[in-house]
Amino acid sequence: MLQDVTAAVSELGEDALVVDAPGGQGAAVAHALASVEGSVTILNADLPCITGEEIEQLTRSAPALVDAHDGTTNALALRAAGDFAPLYGPGSATRFAEHLGATRLTLPGMRDDVDTWDDLDRLRDRVGIHTRRYLDGLARR
Repeated sequence: MLQDVTAAVSELGEDALVVDAPGGQGAAVAHALASVEGSVTILNADLPCITGEEIEQLTRSAPALVDAHDGTTNALALRAAGDFAPLYGPGSATRFAEHLGATRLTLPGMRDDVDTWDDLDRLRDRVGIHTRRYLDGLARR
């Protein structure tokens, strides 16, 4: 799934910065943005249906976010990296929207995240090439 996200970013001629650090998602993103200036778009790695077009739309709409079906946050577009606050977790989409004054967008490739095998099965017909290759490999076993 991460490869599908980075491929969508690459479609736009941009480089994806993948972050992971102790302390959870908020701490990892905050650490990565500490030395970044200017606008930034933050995407979760579990979005196998994401498209470059959706990333462009989110980025153009900054400040904006896309929430997951469960009210968490799947994607953020910030006017300035310094606007970020580590607000992830249950109900985070509402917290981010209030903190940033962000517009909430409904972009299917970003809204549909994968938290369970049932999620992946539900999205099977829409996933990107990398996730598709993985699923096809499982089917052959």
